[in-house]
Amino acid sequence: MAELPNDAGTLRLRVDLVDREAPVRGPVPLVTEDGRVPAGRLLAAAGVEYLDPRDGEWWPLVRLPVFYVAPEGIRALAQGLADFLRGAAPGLAWQSEEDGALGLQLGAPGEVPGESVVVEVGLDLSLFLAEVGAGPRRPGMELSLFRFQATRAGAVAFAEAVRREAEGLLADG
Repeated sequence: MAELPNDAGTLRLRVDLVDREAPVRGPVPLVTEDGRVPAGRLLAAAGVEYLDPRDGEWWPLVRLPVFYVAPEGIRALAQGLADFLRGAAPGLAWQSEEDGALGLQLGAPGEVPGESVVVEVGLDLSLFLAEVGAGPRRPGMELSLFRFQATRAGAVAFAEAVRREAEGLLADG
């Protein structure tokens, strides 16, 4: 689990890379140009949670059900975080798959560059609402948006957790 807490330690983004889809089975397996069976998409879950001081537990404010991320997408997130944190990019803008269930932006605030990070999280609830409400899919129409400031150390720990989880799931693909 990768966690990105705000600088007050009261709110956090949590991203779980849960598992990987099994390769497609059948009489003619899909094979890449180099002769490998392609890696399946990653199953992920994400949410924004708050710390309840009464019991010391993290509780969800908004939590997405499982969504999919392509291996290339999670690698792009890990690389984008690394580029931003080492100063090779002014920020990060990333979203999962074509449905964009999870969107994430990181940037440096103007006042104290290098000390903190501005985090913007977008959770698109439209896919979930369409499934449970049997309504039409309306990507981008039911968004939950959060903006908070995080420490640079928190962002580094988050980036490392994303990289580590992705490597563990994609090691054989």
